[in-house]
Amino acid sequence: MSADEDAPRDRTGPEVADDTGPVEPTLESESLLLTYAAPFLGVLLIAVGLPLSIVGGYVVVQDRVGLCGEPSISATPVDQYDRLPETVDRLPAEELTAAERRALEEAIESPFREGTIEGDVANREALLDGVVIAYEGESYYVLITSQNSCLEVEPLLFPIGAVAILVGIVGVLTPPIYRKLAGFEERIRGERTE
Repeated sequence: MSADEDAPRDRTGPEVADDTGPVEPTLESESLLLTYAAPFLGVLLIAVGLPLSIVGGYVVVQDRVGLCGEPSISATPVDQYDRLPETVDRLPAEELTAAERRALEEAIESPFREGTIEGDVANREALLDGVVIAYEGESYYVLITSQNSCLEVEPLLFPIGAVAILVGIVGVLTPPIYRKLAGFEERIRGERTE
């Protein structure tokens, strides 16, 4: 053995390593950037990406699944009101579309007095304001209670959100990956000097 091999190595610098790898990254700037900045930005990207991908995904499937586009109406017998305002319009039942008529019949038969218009809504404006409709000898105050409008945003939000989440995950995992790579590099460097 030579004298150089017997001499203890200087272990006071920033590259202090043991058998498991380096204790800290080799440079102070790397330490701050990889320990704090990368995971923080990763968490921010995940936090932004989640709502973007949820909303973007919902927009893509909402119409196919039937979650929007079909307004709900309520039909309450006029005699349940003390007095309807004189400004309430009357709409003849003959002017209703087939879908509006089915919804009216559904609302009359329902214990909740509600029905869904599944199809063409030709009298939307009148039904939004509320109208009195005479149907089979009874008068009903009919009103759209829920428009169930489709959410309108760019479907491109889904892939943007998914990419943000993936990049955020990489940012969060950067410190442990860097430590493993730095430890591997230190071990290789140590084997070459021996």
